[in-house]
Amino acid sequence: MLEIRNVTIRAGKFLVRDITLSVSALECHVIVGPTGSGKTLLLESVIGIRKPDSGSILLNGTELTALPMEKRHISYVPQDLALFPHLTVSENIGYSAKIKKIKNHGHEDFIADLAETVGIKHLMNRSVGHLSGGEKQRVALMRALAAGTTHLILDEPFSALHQGLRRELWFVLKELQRRYRMAILMVTHDIEEAFFLGDVISIMINGNIRQTGAGRVVYENPATRDVVEFFGIRNIFTFRIGSVTESFITGYCEELGGEIILPPNFPGSEKIQPGDTRTLGIRPENLVISKDDAVIEPGDNLVEGTVEGVFLKGASHILLFQPIGTSKVVELEMADCSFKRFSPVVGQQTTILLRAENFFACDR
Repeated sequence: MLEIRNVTIRAGKFLVRDITLSVSALECHVIVGPTGSGKTLLLESVIGIRKPDSGSILLNGTELTALPMEKRHISYVPQDLALFPHLTVSENIGYSAKIKKIKNHGHEDFIADLAETVGIKHLMNRSVGHLSGGEKQRVALMRALAAGTTHLILDEPFSALHQGLRRELWFVLKELQRRYRMAILMVTHDIEEAFFLGDVISIMINGNIRQTGAGRVVYENPATRDVVEFFGIRNIFTFRIGSVTESFITGYCEELGGEIILPPNFPGSEKIQPGDTRTLGIRPENLVISKDDAVIEPGDNLVEGTVEGVFLKGASHILLFQPIGTSKVVELEMADCSFKRFSPVVGQQTTILLRAENFFACDR
């Protein structure tokens, strides 16, 4: 197991603060966050390029913090790949084994199997300078694994590739993880990539880990407003608590101009008091338009208003919506499947359905 314990790193005025996380055997742990959040600084401390100001880094219980990079037994693929342009593919891959003086038939068999898995067996004698971006990425992955280590560190490994090739290499990396029983610590700013590859995900923003957990749990229960905003969720509302009962939590939503009902087991409900203010979110796939034949359940929230604008946003649509009785126009994001089902148009009187159980707290 790779462990990072209470690591703090200072780089000029920027501070990566008190980071604690672990990467278990056979696990891919992805740190995802915006550019400039401190992800690379953390990786540089793990592999030995940068010494942390405080904290510890351990591998299977052994303290690594004071060890040089070459003695940490951790493989690393930097963002720029750092391949040797004057060497062939085979010479690049064999470099780490040459440095560590690994030379036996078992290792040769391992390299052959690795080349087959990564898909570059036919490129071994080619110059690195004549490879495509995707081929270079495969070479860099193979070179990192050629020394036989089972812990792999990846810094934005696929950021320079187009989306189709990146997705192809996601499957390659998952196969490497499974076949060679790898423990992987990776950073990326790409949310889709993080959720595809990560068995565990940590959200890093402005030098702090905001949330860690299984991908599905993190997605369904973002812990803070900045995590919600990093996910690109636009449906965020201010909710002032009115009453708390065994059946429901009720209150006033400023953006929607009316009362909203939440379930009694809403996250953080044990701390809620009348008069408190909370920030709520709801995902685009959970925002729908109510039709006359819709089945309305206890606790469903119906907000009537007028569609003032409609904008396409890839797999979703943005509605400019003015609730009845307010002068405010609120931006609501709706998944494409729901939008196509109801196809609201500008000027249409519309009822938005917000189910109580689909709200999540942004400020737990």
